[in-house]
Parts: sequence; structure tokens; C-alpha cells
Amino acid sequence: MFMKILITICTILITIVIGYFMFLKTSKKNQTGTVIVLNGPSGSGKSSIQKEFQQLQLPALWIKTGIDTLFDNAMPDITPENMNYWQSKNPIRWIEKTKDLSKNNIVTLFVGKEGEKAIYAMNDSIASYAKNGCNVIVDYIAYKQKWFDDLEQKLKQFKTYYVAVQIPLETLEQREANRRTSPVGHARSHYFDVYRNRKYDLTVNSNKNNAKEIALQIKQFIN
Repeated sequence: MFMKILITICTILITIVIGYFMFLKTSKKNQTGTVIVLNGPSGSGKSSIQKEFQQLQLPALWIKTGIDTLFDNAMPDITPENMNYWQSKNPIRWIEKTKDLSKNNIVTLFVGKEGEKAIYAMNDSIASYAKNGCNVIVDYIAYKQKWFDDLEQKLKQFKTYYVAVQIPLETLEQREANRRTSPVGHARSHYFDVYRNRKYDLTVNSNKNNAKEIALQIKQFIN
């Protein structure tokens, strides 16, 4: 009789302990943030979508960050005086200008070992926002498969939506020519492989819809 009571008590205690740890695990998961990764070529309108999405979500806070803020803006400035350095191979990053078979300009970004450290730190930073309970909408350009794989690995414990931002190449190159914020040919250098053949939760088109309309599409989708 005593043994039956003892076994019953032990069973109850084990159940309570397991339940407690499951509660802690669920509670911790619920405290983490949601991540939206906007992946698409340079100039496709991801930054504008981020801003519109932030406004739509107020008063809820969504952090906008990504390759511009955590990688490009963090790099040493490119000036007329040091332009030659950034046009030749170095440990950080550089560009090379070529032409394709149709004589179109191609401006390719290369990232050295030091620069890649910043890429992986960027991915860590995005995950850190979510870990600390922040919702994040990310501007990303998957120049390399291994960068995208690393980001996906670091975000797997968080609720994450991957959104492909599509736009015709002709429109992108017209934007490059008009804005002069990126040389004509840069978008072409990664346009055909930037999506990395992965399955996306949502695909949007920034040629057919403006940034506010796309932000609303994303909001409705995640809700």
C-alpha cells in the first residue's frame, strides 16, 4: 500500500515538473519577436516597404533593419580619394565591372573575409532583435547562398516569414539610371539568382503595387 502511494506521489511530482518546464519553454517562445525577411534585388523597393509597414503596424513596434543599416552603412565610406581601393580586390569588399554577352553592364559586388564577418554579424543581430522580443522587418539581398542559409539557421527558432520582392529587370535598371544611388548593372549582377530557389511564404511585385499596397498585403498575410 505504501509503495502504491509513493509511486502515485512520484508520478504527480514528475508530471508537475514536466508541466512547469513546458510552461517555461512556451512562455519564452511567446516572448520572442516575429521576423519578416524581404529578399530581392537591389533597388526593388524593400526599404520603402519597410517604412510603410512600420506605419501600418503602429502603435505596435516593428524594427526595420537589414543589409543597408547593418552591412553597407557600417562599412568605411567610399570617397573619390579612396575609390581605387574599392575597385580592386581587398579583404573587405570591392566591385568589378564587366559586360554580358549582350553588352549589358554588370557591376558585381564581391565581399572578402573581413566583410563576410560583418555579414554573419548582421544575421546574428537580426536574430538578437527577435530573441529580445522585438518584431523585425528585414531588407535583405541574398548575394550568396551561404549567407541566406546562415540567416535561416539563426532564425529557425523564431516565427519568420520570407517574402520575395519581385520586379522586372528593365524597371530596376531604369531606377538605377534615374536615382544614381547604385550603378547601372549592379541589379543585373545578382538579379537571376537572388531568390536562391527557396520556397517563399509570400511573393509581392513592386512594379504592379506601390510600397504602401505591398505593406498592406504583408500585414494581411501575417494576420
